[in-house]
Amino acid sequence: MTFSVPRKVLSDIAVLSDELTDRMHELLERNTDGLLSEIERKELNTLVNVAQFGQIIALALQPPSNP
Repeated sequence: MTFSVPRKVLSDIAVLSDELTDRMHELLERNTDGLLSEIERKELNTLVNVAQFGQIIALALQPPSNP
């Protein structure tokens, strides 16, 4: 399956909202303290995966550099 998405829209998708970024940081701190429930651990894993996917998309959207 292939999806065609305009670059302008795709660049907006590649960034977590401020609320999700704040939630991810909150969960990361709680994880460091060993205070996450199993559901929170899964939520954190999902947020990290989405953030990593966004980074991949952002890199793919960068124009190629000239050697």
